[in-house]
Amino acid sequence: MLAGISICIAVVNMTSCSNTKNDTKPATKVKPVKHHVKADTKQKQQYAKLLDIWEKQGLVKPKTTQNIRTATAKPAKKLAQSKATNKVSSKVAQQKVVYEKRRPPARNKIVRNNTAKKPVKSSYRTPSHRAPVKNIKYASLSGDYVNNQQTHAFINKMVNKHGFDRGYLNYLFANTEATPFLKRMAYSDAKGPIKSTKKSRSGRWNRYRGNFLTEKTISKGVQFWRENRVALQQAEQKYGVPQEYILGIIGVETRYGGNVGKNRAIDALSAMGFDNARRGKYFQSELESYLLMTRKEGLDPLKPMASYAGALGLCQFMPSNIKRYAVDHDRNGHINLWTPKDAIGSVANYFKKHGWKTGGTVAVRASSKNSSYKSLRTGFKSSHSLNSLKSRGVSADYLGNISGKASLIKLNTYSGDELWLGGHNFYVITRYNHSSHYAMAVHQLAEAIDARIGGKSVIRQASIDSELDEYRALLD
Repeated sequence: MLAGISICIAVVNMTSCSNTKNDTKPATKVKPVKHHVKADTKQKQQYAKLLDIWEKQGLVKPKTTQNIRTATAKPAKKLAQSKATNKVSSKVAQQKVVYEKRRPPARNKIVRNNTAKKPVKSSYRTPSHRAPVKNIKYASLSGDYVNNQQTHAFINKMVNKHGFDRGYLNYLFANTEATPFLKRMAYSDAKGPIKSTKKSRSGRWNRYRGNFLTEKTISKGVQFWRENRVALQQAEQKYGVPQEYILGIIGVETRYGGNVGKNRAIDALSAMGFDNARRGKYFQSELESYLLMTRKEGLDPLKPMASYAGALGLCQFMPSNIKRYAVDHDRNGHINLWTPKDAIGSVANYFKKHGWKTGGTVAVRASSKNSSYKSLRTGFKSSHSLNSLKSRGVSADYLGNISGKASLIKLNTYSGDELWLGGHNFYVITRYNHSSHYAMAVHQLAEAIDARIGGKSVIRQASIDSELDEYRALLD
C-alpha cells in the first residue's frame, strides 16, 4: 500500500511541475507529506527489531549492526522538529542504549549444562624428565668433585663396564652439586645409627605416628584413591595386595606425590657415594643403577628429584629396586615411578615378590595382664607361638587368620607400652623399610583410609561406575 501511495504522489508532483513550466513564477518546493515520515520511522523500528533478532542468532556481525544503527540514527535527528518523530526517536535511542549495555548471550550454556560424567583428573602433576636431544660433552672433569678420586674411579668404571661416553660423564659430574645439606647427611650416615636413650624413647610412637596419621594425609589418600581407583583395582586383582596398603605405602613415603624429594637424585647419590666412608660402595652401586636406568628410559640424569638417600618417585624406590620390582602398570612402554599408575603397580609387585599372602592379617591389637611380656623379644624380627604369649599373659580379642606364630610389637607411648601381634604380612611391609614403627604407620594409615572410604566391603568390590569399564578391559 505504501508503495502505491508513493507512486501516486510522484505522478501528482510530475503533473504540477508540467503545469507550472510556462509560468513566470519560480516553482516552489513541495513539502514532504506527513505520512512519509511516519512510514519511514515505522520501517526503521521494524528494521531495528529485525537487527536484534539477526544479531542474537548470529546472522549479522555486531560491527555491521552498529554501523547500520548509526546510519539510521542520523535521519531521526533531522526529524526532531515534529513531536511524533521525537517520541519515536527517543524510544529508538533508549532501546539502543539498553541493547548496548546488554551482554551477548553465552554460547557455552550447552557445555555447562551437560550432565555427562567427566573423567577424574589427577591432582598430581607428573614432572618431565626427558633427556635433551643432543648430549653435551666436557673434555675434563670440573666442579665440586674435580679432586675426588672416587669420582674419577667411578667414571672409569662406567666407561669400561657399560660403555658410557667419558665426555658425557664429565659433563654430568661437573654439574653435580655437593650441597652442605647432603654433605651433612652423608657424614651422619657414615657415623651409623644413633642409639636412643630411655628419655628419647618416651612417647616415640606418638611422635612418629603424628607425622603420618593426620587428617590432611588421610584426606589426600581418599582423593588419591578416587583418582586412581582403576589402577588400584587392577593391581589388587593382579598381585593380591589390598588397595589400602598400596595407599598406605605411597602416603607414608611421599604424601601421595606431595613430597618426592627436594634434592636432585644425582646430587644425593653422589654425596652419599663419594663422601660416605661406611656405605659409600652401596650408594655408588645405586648411582650406577640410576645412570643405567636414565639411559634406558631416555631421561635426563640431572632432572629427577629424590630424597637425600636417592629414593625415587611416588613410591621412593632405590634405583636398584626399579630394575627388580618396578613395572609398567599403565602399559605405555616406559617405567615412570613419578606417575601414579606405575607407582601403584610397582608397590604391589614389590610386596608380592617379598611374599605377601593374599587375605593375610597384618596386625591386631593385643593386651597383657601383667608385665612378664617385658622379658620377651619384641620387634618385627621376633617370633612367638600364640600359646607361649598366652602363658605370659599376652592375648588378643581378635586374631584374624594369624595362627601358629606371631611377632610381638611393643610401641612406647606417653601412657605406657602399646602391644600388637604382627602377622606374616607385617613382616613383608618391613621389607620396604626395616622398622616396626614404619610398618605400623603404614598399617594404621591403610585402615584409616579404608574406614573413610566405607570399609573393606566397599573398597574390594568393583564399582559399577563407567570408569571401571576401562579396568575390565585391561583384565581381558
